[in-house]
Amino acid sequence: MFRRAANLYRLFGVTHKPQVKLFTPGPLNTTTTVKEAMMYDFGSRDPDFGKIVEDIKVRLLKTADAKPKDYAAVLVQGSGTFAVEACLGTCFPRLDPGDKSKRMLIIANGAYGERQVKICEVLGIPHIVLRYADSEIVNPNDVKRQLIEHHQISHVSAVHSETTTGILNPCLEIGKVVHEHNPNLIYIVDGMSSFGAVHLDLYEAHVNYLISSSNKMIQGIPGFAFVIAKLSNLMQCQGNSRSLGLDLYEQWDYQLGNPGQFRFTPPTHVMAAFHQALVEHEAEGGVKARGERYRNNQRILSEEMRKLGFKLYVEPENQGVCITTFMQPSHPKFNFKVLYDYLAERNIVIYPGKLSKAPSFRLGNIGELYADDMYECINKLKEGFQYMGVPLPLEED
Repeated sequence: MFRRAANLYRLFGVTHKPQVKLFTPGPLNTTTTVKEAMMYDFGSRDPDFGKIVEDIKVRLLKTADAKPKDYAAVLVQGSGTFAVEACLGTCFPRLDPGDKSKRMLIIANGAYGERQVKICEVLGIPHIVLRYADSEIVNPNDVKRQLIEHHQISHVSAVHSETTTGILNPCLEIGKVVHEHNPNLIYIVDGMSSFGAVHLDLYEAHVNYLISSSNKMIQGIPGFAFVIAKLSNLMQCQGNSRSLGLDLYEQWDYQLGNPGQFRFTPPTHVMAAFHQALVEHEAEGGVKARGERYRNNQRILSEEMRKLGFKLYVEPENQGVCITTFMQPSHPKFNFKVLYDYLAERNIVIYPGKLSKAPSFRLGNIGELYADDMYECINKLKEGFQYMGVPLPLEED
């Protein structure tokens, strides 16, 4: 078997190589023990696998500081976007064609807010978009004005940590504004790049649905996502979904009646790895300690890059703990592809920018990375710029 696998590696030109360090927002570096958790092949109906699934739900609620009498953790196969679509498509009721008595307010200041807009367009969910520049933080007063001007708004959705730039939106304050305007409004938070490292009090922020995935701050691997849903709202959503596979209500209802099981094949290996990641997350010190490590990583990258003359795209006071965006130098010899390839050959992987206008690149700092790794990344970047013939520190434009 292993000889055959080696032959396949050669067939596709893939060779075994040292593990790269991923300075990206996910997938990301995981511990050896998380990887080892995938070495056992569970059957999807295996009682031991079922225990893992149920314990994942318990640990997710504990991580969210949510009481099981108030919230349920609903596991969804697929990437984080699958859970976002499942949540939006299930929590918003079906309306007759042309009926705009209810609307979703989507707050967008980056690619992931815009993805929610696209989901609503595809699913036929009436919506209004409150847009900002991708370097601009959301102002809760703008949300308040939208609620006053558009009385049809019944749902509000925001991205907590917008991975496009690394900006951290004030989701606590937004939630308070929404609840103060109308306690019956549904508030949805995309916590993809914050849950597990940035605390958001679900009760104080009046969050009805919080969405995240396995391969972000908990340091699992890609393959499933989850929604922490307020039970009193979720129980009213039967028949809302525009999808069979992404019906959040049916997923919860089936799992409620069949503990540890799924309607359709679950990613058993991914969930075993995620369970181990949750155990390690708690052992590290939970949300507080994980957030402090990431925050320190981000601080090192930001400070060292600024010393080299790089400009931040997001104001430091609005910066999250996941990823940092830097403006590309204007020097004629700078070439991002050359830099990327130089770093990748030395086992450092970074991300290009994902901005609508400004040329940039991004450095992530999450996953199984520590302060020494940040300094290693900086040193390799220095070497890369020397290789390109771009002097550091950069000259002012």
